Amino acid sequence: YSIIPLPNEIEDRQGSVVLSGEVKVSLPENERARGVCSYLGDHLKRAGVTLLPVEAGASGETIRLAVCDTLPSEAYELEVGDGKILLRSNADGAGFFYGVQSLLQLIPSDYYTDGAPVPDRLEIPAVRIKDRPRFGYRGAMIDVGRNFMPKEFVMKFIDQMAAYKMNRLHFHLTDDQGWRIEIKKYPRLTEVGSKRSGTLIGHSDYYWPERFDSIPRSGYYTQEDIKEIVRYAEERFVTVIPEIEMPGHASAALAAYPELSCGLGKDYAVRQSWGIFKEIFCPTERTITFLEDVLSEVIELFPSHYIHIGGDECPKDAWKACPRCQALIRKEGLKNEEELQSWFIHRIEAFVNSKGRDIIGWDEILEGGLAPNATVMSWRGETGGISAARQRHDVIMSPSRYCYYDHYQEDPEYAPMEISGFLPLDTAYAYDPVPLELTPEERLHIIGPQANVWGEFIQTPEYLEYMAFPRLLAMSEVQWTNPDRKDFEDFTHRLADEFKRLDYNKVNACRNFYEVNFEGSWNAASGRYEVAMKTFCPGMEIRYALNDSAEANLKGRYTSPIALDETATVYAAAYLDGKRLGKITRKTFAVNLATGCDYTSVPKAGWEHLNEGFGLTDGVRGYPIQMRRWISFYEDTVRIDVRLREPSEIREVAFASLWKPRNMIWPARYAKVFVSEDGKRYRQVDERVLAYDFTRTEATRFPVSLTFEPRKAAFVRVEIGSGGLCPEGQPGEGTQSELALDEIEIR
Repeated sequence: YSIIPLPNEIEDRQGSVVLSGEVKVSLPENERARGVCSYLGDHLKRAGVTLLPVEAGASGETIRLAVCDTLPSEAYELEVGDGKILLRSNADGAGFFYGVQSLLQLIPSDYYTDGAPVPDRLEIPAVRIKDRPRFGYRGAMIDVGRNFMPKEFVMKFIDQMAAYKMNRLHFHLTDDQGWRIEIKKYPRLTEVGSKRSGTLIGHSDYYWPERFDSIPRSGYYTQEDIKEIVRYAEERFVTVIPEIEMPGHASAALAAYPELSCGLGKDYAVRQSWGIFKEIFCPTERTITFLEDVLSEVIELFPSHYIHIGGDECPKDAWKACPRCQALIRKEGLKNEEELQSWFIHRIEAFVNSKGRDIIGWDEILEGGLAPNATVMSWRGETGGISAARQRHDVIMSPSRYCYYDHYQEDPEYAPMEISGFLPLDTAYAYDPVPLELTPEERLHIIGPQANVWGEFIQTPEYLEYMAFPRLLAMSEVQWTNPDRKDFEDFTHRLADEFKRLDYNKVNACRNFYEVNFEGSWNAASGRYEVAMKTFCPGMEIRYALNDSAEANLKGRYTSPIALDETATVYAAAYLDGKRLGKITRKTFAVNLATGCDYTSVPKAGWEHLNEGFGLTDGVRGYPIQMRRWISFYEDTVRIDVRLREPSEIREVAFASLWKPRNMIWPARYAKVFVSEDGKRYRQVDERVLAYDFTRTEATRFPVSLTFEPRKAAFVRVEIGSGGLCPEGQPGEGTQSELALDEIEIR
């Protein structure tokens, strides 16, 4: 039974039920049941199946929907067998809808295979399911503030959410780069705030100075668009939660109405780049009135109990310099600007509460004191969520490490441009949103988890789908299925079938599920460097070759980790029934005398991004697009001592340092190599003053190789001078730069 998310109770049965031609469906006197019946009928038309609704108890029924008042909200019972299909739900009807999703996934996957013959009958395997969700809040967020997404795509995304029993769409409608919702009382919000004249190219810390295209971008949803989206979602039991950012992330609003800022008369603009900006709402009565007016129209459009008011990433520089803000702090008896933000959030919450609604805010709303009825969305890890739950506030867990789907899901070295981090499918699936340190009573305040698809680098609907799927299916199982029922290997078997439905629905899902991922490590027991390969899709055959990218030469059959005794690039692809389903992937492993060796550094590394304690000898070089493979130091001089496994004759020591001026990362200015046979007495064998081409404008990995007459060594010391002080005119000028190193290679 390839059902995602996995039902919490499922019983195998023998036999099947065949649907063909006209099929009678017995319905209760329940409007939601009739809507679900219509929804099911639309999905069966392709096989020539027509559903004929009949009154409850009518003879000749094949499918019966029945109300069962003892079932809790969103629960359902589905029985298939003996020629009939019985689906039970309580009167709210959500269980009918979720039972239909399971029923549709019971249809053999060939039904959803492009090019396969369209069947004239559907055979549904017999089964008995009793199911209910683990969490009542099962969310996904899409960010249309940074890059606008068409209304039609939003509805398509809602369709996919609903198919996997997710029930909350968090709609991030405003940000520094765009205001996306029509507010009739303030037309300049869309006339000005929904448009920008260009967009940052690449990462802000990759190109320096920053580069921008000159492509105008715009877009917003009219109030009629919003009504249509909300109505469409309601029909699929999805609640749309709007987010209006405040008091930070307000550049687009202030470009339209600069008088709402602390710096009246300043030239505000809709931002073309990403990040955190100092232009924020000034907490005056004028601003409060403006935001109450905006929220009044928003509340009228969205029936959601929750209104998300942001509250994150709000620098206080403007408030510190603003006489009005400082006077307000004194008047209200506040200690500082953090308490001023809390005062601001309290004011907004009181207004939202007066409309019969509650607010959600990012975990920064904890700072300065939490508003009385606020729900916290915990994104900076789980600490904020734990603190809120202990204060008896409801919490939505959304830590970036597990829930940010703008992070890389495949090897960042070769993946399309994404924001940061690394969140592969198995990590997304493994998340449990209920922290063990909470008491049973406190755990009840964790109302559910949410996946977030932030939009900085996502400019098209196709790319948003690429980032969201199939990880969103993993999240659906985190949200719905009890932990003791979850099993990643079983999930991959079901996902292999479900990919056919994703393809059928023209969802541009990432294909890394069918591609080879590599992991290299030193095997101390065998005394060799080994490369393991895996693919998430079960039953795939992996073929590989060394230093040869031609598919015809992928002749090796992977059965166990392969040994490398020198630097090599491994190319591989995965095949099912002789057909390659994903792209050929590759990874270079720098295998040398230092690989797998212990080392010490003075000073200790300030930041080890991966493989702490052996990141400089793990066989994998860094790449400039991301910091994941680099080891960072913050001192002027760094000394690294490598202990070789056995005394050897060496003639070369190599490493690389990174240049990323936007992040105050500058490459090494000199390097010295010393050798020793006892680890006590060292003699210098080479020295190099290093120079670079700084006319480039993108982040660059600068390799360094020091070669010398062969020397016998059991220990090798590399002394590296950092880039020194950041140069004049560059970010951080006059302060100590960061030195980022990757592999120490010895030959």
